Amino acid sequence: MSSDCQWLEKLPRFSKINFNLYRTWLLLKQVVPDYAEMNLYFITGSKGKGTTAAALAAILTASGIDTGLITSPHLISICERIKVNNRDIPEQDLWACVRRVRQSLPPLPGKYGTWIFSEVLLAAGIFWLRQQGVNTLVLESGLGGRLDPGNVFRRPRATCITSVTAEHQGILGHTLPEIAREKAGILKPYTPVVTAAGGESLELIEERAHLFSAPVLAAGRDFAWRQKGARAELQLPGRHISFVPHGFETRASRVNKAMAACLAGLYPGISSEAIVRGLQEPGLPGRFEVWGTSPAVVLDVAHTPESVANLIEAVAARFAGKDVVYVAGFLADKKIDEMLRQMLATGARVYCAPVRDARSFVPGPVPAGAEIFPGISAAVEAAAARTEVLCVTGSFAAVAEARLFLSKQSGFARMSWIAKGGDGGRNAVH
Repeated sequence: MSSDCQWLEKLPRFSKINFNLYRTWLLLKQVVPDYAEMNLYFITGSKGKGTTAAALAAILTASGIDTGLITSPHLISICERIKVNNRDIPEQDLWACVRRVRQSLPPLPGKYGTWIFSEVLLAAGIFWLRQQGVNTLVLESGLGGRLDPGNVFRRPRATCITSVTAEHQGILGHTLPEIAREKAGILKPYTPVVTAAGGESLELIEERAHLFSAPVLAAGRDFAWRQKGARAELQLPGRHISFVPHGFETRASRVNKAMAACLAGLYPGISSEAIVRGLQEPGLPGRFEVWGTSPAVVLDVAHTPESVANLIEAVAARFAGKDVVYVAGFLADKKIDEMLRQMLATGARVYCAPVRDARSFVPGPVPAGAEIFPGISAAVEAAAARTEVLCVTGSFAAVAEARLFLSKQSGFARMSWIAKGGDGGRNAVH
């Protein structure tokens, strides 16, 4: 491990001192003075922001636009976080850019705390993108919205709030209205915002958008993806697109990809053909990622009750009538009992295990019917021999461990990766 890698890994993930954007602004002005000239699409939300960001970047790339994509967290390699035209940053380039940022750190007044991981990686990513001649960036927020380092961009092309649910309540607020206000902190004057939020959260977003004269495009009202047999009917402002998806799309992924299509279609020059090509590209790993058939393995980073409900619905639709085992590994601050009960209510077996993370929950008393294993790999190995469908879910660390374990097993070596169930359309939703 290089000294630059060690230095980056030791940086705090969050700064508890004066959590604000001044540090990010100071750093970017020092390292990438022209950062604000990039065409930015800034995406936040409680769920689905990674899928939306990846789909939008794929559409823009399919349109012939060199497009950068910065997401978080990564599943296997930190290089996954920074891409150009769906290609990860080479590892040597990443550490060279981190070294450049490290050497360029400006003096920081004590009252502003210390540099944090996400700020440094954002600066390194943007520095690399500018080196590659990239002018368009799709940026997924890391936490919240208002105080996320990405919010230092003052004039994005468009913003997106995918959804609003209870998350990171110690930082974002203890109620949905408080969290919605934090998310809505990314809105900018006259800049369109696309959202799938509903109810009171949508009302709060629209109130803030009105103050900024920012157009709001809401899922179900202004755009939608409706499945009619094997065909997807995509209704966007000013256009209608009908196509046959390459493979299975969950209800959640349809909403997220519809947001991406809406964002892309806001500006002239993005054809319907490019939108379809982009939507057919594989998504990010660990988002209803399906491997093989005997057993079929689903990898999905669902770690909220809402996400688990969507996962259960997708598994039931994709694998109707099949025997299912869920392997779950969550962090301690999640609603673990509630999510385990959701899985058990389907009649499936549930194996739970700690993950390799300091914040992991240590399995103790669990709902009746759930079984405890010493680790994710042990749970996966046991489940694989006993079921037709093995679904690994929970934290990124849990899914990453399962993915690495499966890739090293001879019994799984011949398994072909199916992006979103991609099978040439034979298993499209009917």
